[in-house]
Amino acid sequence: MRDANRPDVSIIVVNWNALEVTSAALQAVLEGTRGVTHEIVLIDNGSTRDASIQELPRRFPSVTFIANPGNFGFSRAVNQGTARARGRYVLALNNDTRVLGNAIGDAVAYMDAHQDVGALGVLHYNDDEAQSKQPSSYDAPTPLSELLLIARLRNPPPPDATVLYRERDVDWVCGSFLLMRRECLDRVGLLDEEFFAYDEDIDWCSRARRAGWKVRFWPGAALIHSGGGVKMFMRDKTFVHFRSRLTYLRKRHSIVSAAVYYLAISTALALATLSQGARFVSGRSTGRDVRSRLDRLVNFAMLRPGRLGG
Repeated sequence: MRDANRPDVSIIVVNWNALEVTSAALQAVLEGTRGVTHEIVLIDNGSTRDASIQELPRRFPSVTFIANPGNFGFSRAVNQGTARARGRYVLALNNDTRVLGNAIGDAVAYMDAHQDVGALGVLHYNDDEAQSKQPSSYDAPTPLSELLLIARLRNPPPPDATVLYRERDVDWVCGSFLLMRRECLDRVGLLDEEFFAYDEDIDWCSRARRAGWKVRFWPGAALIHSGGGVKMFMRDKTFVHFRSRLTYLRKRHSIVSAAVYYLAISTALALATLSQGARFVSGRSTGRDVRSRLDRLVNFAMLRPGRLGG
């Protein structure tokens, strides 16, 4: 039985130097969401390059606004929002998305009708003229699959649309739209803040499945995902990806598999740095390019935290 004093869904959005992108995402939510009660909790991660701090509360006075003094990372910011959330469901929604139609209301209705599903992801479209489909559900990475990719012995297979975009249980769904059932959240806990950004969604879905919940992809609701919410200000997105994947392998597999991954990535980064150095000597690269490769290598080899790339 629903509690009239409790919203159906709490929507958590994180902003970092992306005033207009985030405004578009919030406007789409407010204009399209029907049939459910909802609240929005917006966390600003120390924006300094635009007027987010002043403008977002002014443009969206109904939104609960949390302003952080610095960039605390995606996982910690989502957890801050979740701590304030009162909904039966909690939706982690990227600020670089625009929900289509009543995506949130439809997703809540789907979850109400499927009580064994703990986490739900929906259909993603690219922000291009054709609105081509974008994969948003995946198999969990393993030590072997990662090593094969690093060694370039295995390229990701082209997506099979007949499987990829149909309703099914999956290992994990992309955190750009991750709808969490409150009972599942209470069981598995908040996002692991050791993940500054990236792979926190893989880890969370893994924990949900281990606790007996289903993680499901459902194409009955959809959004546009541009993927450009913060990358223009991210110092080194590749480093953050590698660092988070190392954390995931150590946590979900073993210290041995993480050590092997560490050695493989360190070797690959060293070779990339040498290659960039050779290009510089021959006049085909700049000193800045060499420095960026060297910084990436040093930061990863020294096991510096992922927030360094933020």
